[in-house]
Amino acid sequence: MDEITEGDGQMRTLYLRPSEVGATPFLNLSPVGEETGSPALRDWIREVLAAVPESESGAAIFWNDGKAWAVLPPFSIEEDRCADGTDVSGLEEVYERDVTVGVVLLRMGRYAIGVVRDKSLLASKTDTRHVKNRHRAGGSSQRRFMRSRDRLIRELYDEACAVTRRIFEPHLDTIDCVLTGGERQTINGFLKRCEFLEKSDLPVMKRLLAVERPSHKALEGIHREVWKSRVLVFDRAE
Repeated sequence: MDEITEGDGQMRTLYLRPSEVGATPFLNLSPVGEETGSPALRDWIREVLAAVPESESGAAIFWNDGKAWAVLPPFSIEEDRCADGTDVSGLEEVYERDVTVGVVLLRMGRYAIGVVRDKSLLASKTDTRHVKNRHRAGGSSQRRFMRSRDRLIRELYDEACAVTRRIFEPHLDTIDCVLTGGERQTINGFLKRCEFLEKSDLPVMKRLLAVERPSHKALEGIHREVWKSRVLVFDRAE
C-alpha cells in the first residue's frame, strides 16, 4: 500500500468486481478510456487489464505512466468504479470488513477445522487418521492395497465432514464463507464427498490457504492467510 500511495507520476485507480475482471466494458470508461491520456497510455492499461487473472474477489488496479499494481484482495470488491489519483478506500473497506470464516485444513491423515473471526479462533477441532502411503507393488497385492487405501481416504473425508458440521453449525448464521487449505487434490476429493458443505448455503471460495501441517497451531495463525492479498506488479516497456 505504501509503494502504491507513494508512486511517482499521475496515478489512476480502477476497482472491478469479480464478474468484471477480464471483461471489456471498463476499457471505454474514464479514466481508462478516450478522455484520459495518450493512445500509448491507454494501450498500456489495456495490456495490464488483459494480464490480470480471474479473481473471485475482484481487483483493484493502480497505475501511472510507467508502472501498474493489481491487488487481488481476500474478499470481494462490491462496487465497480474508477478515479483519478490513488484511491485506496475500496481496499480499506475490504480490510476493515467484519468477516467470519469457516476453515477446513486437510492433508492425508490429518485435519484441522475451525471458525475464525478477525484474529480470534471461535471454535476448533483437530485430529489425525491413518491413511496408507502409496506403494509400487504390482498385481493383486497392489489392488488390495489400493482398495484399502481408498477406504481409509473415504473414512478420513467422512470424519472430517462430520467434524466440520459439528464445528460450523453453531455459527451458520454468521459464517460468511468457507476457506480450505492443504493439498488441492485432497481438498477437491473432500468437497465432493462432504454432503454437509454441498447442501449448505455456505459459499466455498476457490483459493487455497497455504498450510504445511493442519494443526491447532496452524488454525491459531491462519488469519494471516485468510486476510492475505495477492499483488501483481507490471512495468511498462519503453
